[in-house]
Amino acid sequence: MISIQVKALSVCAEKHCLLGPISFEISSGGTLVIMGETGAGKSLVIQAILETLPGCLRAEGEIFINRRRIDNLNYAERTNLWGREIASLPQEPWPALNPLMASWRQAAETRRYVSNRPSSESRSETEKQFLALGLDGAEPKLPGQLSGGMAQRVAFAAATAGHARILLADEPTKGLDKDRQTLILNLFEQERNTGGSLLTVTHDASVAKILGGDIIVLRQGQVVEHGKRKIR
Repeated sequence: MISIQVKALSVCAEKHCLLGPISFEISSGGTLVIMGETGAGKSLVIQAILETLPGCLRAEGEIFINRRRIDNLNYAERTNLWGREIASLPQEPWPALNPLMASWRQAAETRRYVSNRPSSESRSETEKQFLALGLDGAEPKLPGQLSGGMAQRVAFAAATAGHARILLADEPTKGLDKDRQTLILNLFEQERNTGGSLLTVTHDASVAKILGGDIIVLRQGQVVEHGKRKIR
């Protein structure tokens, strides 16, 4: 089953197009890695899907989530998909986390208010997830007290707490050491193995090699390569 499909997506500023057209689809359990240098337009793909583009930019083309067209939805309808059907792991975890909220609560409240779980169940599930992510002891800490690797794992916990089956990850290994990179990529593989779909953008060829699946290479907003890589 195709979980996300993009047809002739372009991102433009007035008459000048910064990206596209680009087309792709990702099946359940599948992976697409979009590669390119800084400024190639990689992050614009994710922003266009989420409708978080800067106001000076506009997206053109068609976007489908689980066979439902979403690019023609209004902003409120689009954001209602966040956390429920589609989740985002940002390039920098700290700005995405509430700086005044304990780490465990960031994921627990997503479970409670996005997945409508009882408070006690949300806390119990979050405690189990933190333990599985190697975050034991980080629960009461504020995001500013976390290392880069820990903050990225807390952001991953919060992003996936609503059980969205599509994950968009923007440079998820940036600034992490090799061990922390491996941990994050292993988490992605676990999501994929349970039927989740992953779209990640990166400048790191080793990430694409590890994740496998489809790959698109962008240069100055244009697709210069589109093919498959073998999973490790």
